[in-house]
Amino acid sequence: MSEPVRPGGPADPDDVDRRFREIVSGLTDRSHLGTGTPEGMATDFRSYEPPEEDDHFVPPPTPPLPAGDLHFWAIVVGLVGGPLLVFLSAVVPLLGRGWTSVGATLTLVGFGLLILRQPSRRRRDDDWGAQV
Repeated sequence: MSEPVRPGGPADPDDVDRRFREIVSGLTDRSHLGTGTPEGMATDFRSYEPPEEDDHFVPPPTPPLPAGDLHFWAIVVGLVGGPLLVFLSAVVPLLGRGWTSVGATLTLVGFGLLILRQPSRRRRDDDWGAQV
């Protein structure tokens, strides 16, 4: 069987080889990129040196939890422990029905304490905007 005829006629092996070299030389030609490298940029990946360890992040000190504020801890126990107790009493069959009402009561008490803790009056100069 003979080779199928292409629109340009049968391909000459020398012509194909020459065209391939033109394409490859066009891909490897980097003259359009410029000759120099930007200031401070390494010319070779082997010349990389990691930065010195003097420049590291030091986190700010964390403020302590309010240990003496019983009002705060009652709100936390009520708003976290109450729903958790309701969920566990619904999932774990060993807990009785009474724990559901205890959890609901804890949740309501925690929410009530949170509302009572809010300031009763606002200052006149407060513009109700974001505060940092």
